[in-house]
Amino acid sequence: MDPRLIIATQIRSIDELYTHIHENPYILEIIDTIPFINTPLHVASASGNLAFAMELMNLKPSFARKLNTYGLSPLHLAIEEGQTQLVLSLVKVDPDLIRLRGREGTTPFHQVVRRGETDLMTEFLLACPSCIRDANVYGETALHIAVSNDRYEELEVLLGWVQRLRQTDAESLEMQFLNKRDHDGNTALHIAAYQNRFKAVKLLVKCSVVNRNIHNQIGLTVLDILHNQRDHHMNSNIENIIRKWGGKSGDSLPKSKKVSEILRSSIGFTEHLFTQTARYRNQTSDGTRSALLVIAALIITATYQTALQPPGGVYQENAAEESKKTVGTVVMNHKYFYVLRGVNSMAFVGAIFMAFCLLPAGEGYVWWFLWIAVPLYVSYLVSMSVISPDTMWYFSVSVGSVIIVVFAYMVVFFLRWKWSKKKVPGTKSELILEGLTTLDLAKGS
Repeated sequence: MDPRLIIATQIRSIDELYTHIHENPYILEIIDTIPFINTPLHVASASGNLAFAMELMNLKPSFARKLNTYGLSPLHLAIEEGQTQLVLSLVKVDPDLIRLRGREGTTPFHQVVRRGETDLMTEFLLACPSCIRDANVYGETALHIAVSNDRYEELEVLLGWVQRLRQTDAESLEMQFLNKRDHDGNTALHIAAYQNRFKAVKLLVKCSVVNRNIHNQIGLTVLDILHNQRDHHMNSNIENIIRKWGGKSGDSLPKSKKVSEILRSSIGFTEHLFTQTARYRNQTSDGTRSALLVIAALIITATYQTALQPPGGVYQENAAEESKKTVGTVVMNHKYFYVLRGVNSMAFVGAIFMAFCLLPAGEGYVWWFLWIAVPLYVSYLVSMSVISPDTMWYFSVSVGSVIIVVFAYMVVFFLRWKWSKKKVPGTKSELILEGLTTLDLAKGS
């Protein structure tokens, strides 16, 4: 870097900066062409020269992403030198600087976690929530760094943050972050066990999505790590809390299959069924799914209303004395009404089944649907039995009809699957399967 620019930076002179630019308009461009260099912004950031740093950010924003010969960006230097105000000013201009990977893949977010600057770390999370995803060249996330450096306040903030996320992929991000393994296969919980961090272990195991039985690269669970250490007396409290929250030794766990072993195995009927169902759901557009769900909802509403208010109405409380025994039963008693009840029940059950099949993939959707559908189903059954006591037989027939139809479909599906296995494949080049990137085969291994 031009020595005159260093002097201008040190004396905090913006006027002198423009004097040099006036003498050589390409002076900042020349600096920018060098891949690793201590730019004037590095110097200003390390010294806390806020006004000069903001002027350089205005003139040459690319300086903020340039690393010096030590692998540090201006933001890294400002954090290291404790220039908090300047750090926040740089982040306001470009929040993505928080994710800038420096030496050994360390981001400014990793740096503030390691240094134990809780407030600054919180500001980073608010400014750039995606920074929590980043790992260094050793595969360590901010969670690993917090545990390794005894940063319990930072650990609590990280856990509190990731458990409060509400974005679309919040559940997946929480699962990945809390169970992320470094290059040695160790999660943050493994690190806490290796270093006898009782408080860290206690905080981590209380998170419901933390896998207490995940193996590291050498096949050890958290409990195995504790057993292998010499001082068992010191580890007894940690071991007790691990066991309390479901931790087990590797020998007591079933051996998990590798993805390659699963792929090499033959595809059974159940797996084929679930695969085809998932493909159907994924291929169904949102518009088609919404239209079919509306139709199903209308059918459910109409058939349920028919159960509550059948054609002909019901006897009222002020009915004739001789009819009081039949209060609440159907007035109309025609042979065609029995057929109507059976068809109505079949439509009701079929519409509920249709709505269930159209649900998006996800365990949460299934449980919420069951929470609503089961009481509705019971209410329909009770209403039909009260209004017409002999309806139970017809209802059973209609439900049985739906079950027979579903069973027949399953038989046809099974026969088609068996027949497809006997097909003679074409040439080898025609068997190449493209886009094999979304198989969900291994969990928690």
